[in-house]
Amino acid sequence: MNLKIRNKITVGLTGGILCGKSTALAAWKKAGAYVLSCDELVREISARAAVQKKIAAVFGASDAAQLARKVFASSSARKKLEAILHPLVYKEISVRLKATKNPVRVVEVPLLFEAHWEKYFDLTVALLTPEKLLAARAKKRGFTSKELVKRAKAQWPSYKKAAQADICIVNADTAAVLSKKIQALHHALLTIYNVK
Repeated sequence: MNLKIRNKITVGLTGGILCGKSTALAAWKKAGAYVLSCDELVREISARAAVQKKIAAVFGASDAAQLARKVFASSSARKKLEAILHPLVYKEISVRLKATKNPVRVVEVPLLFEAHWEKYFDLTVALLTPEKLLAARAKKRGFTSKELVKRAKAQWPSYKKAAQADICIVNADTAAVLSKKIQALHHALLTIYNVK
């Protein structure tokens, strides 16, 4: 079972924390791609009563803030949560992708390589942002350096994701520049893969 569909291209988009994944996804949507965010799907799925019950049975609570503290502090807690959520997220992605006719479909998956989901996609794209810029973005978003380090440790470093990806996009400028890069890549994919 995978997310690939004949005569369409399915892209897995990833990158480290604050690398610009949301900006890239919005740009892809504007270019005409069908887009999905795993972070949004996780929030949606986690709100379901049956899922909250399952999470509460494992962690003692299903409150998002309490849960975040637990999973970012412990890799075993994170793996337990992923074991509950990942199959449900994958199933939801599969259903939604099958329902769309867009020639290019992009799924933002923060843990794309960590979860070994790259095999489900035709192409993987990673965003890479220089460390100095990440610190500035973190400050702007209200993250403490401690929080940033804790969250970053929960996934591979950006350079490792970039090394695994089919395409690496450096996001070292403004959101407008990143959007132009994504639009150019979108048009290139339509031409290269000849999808309609």
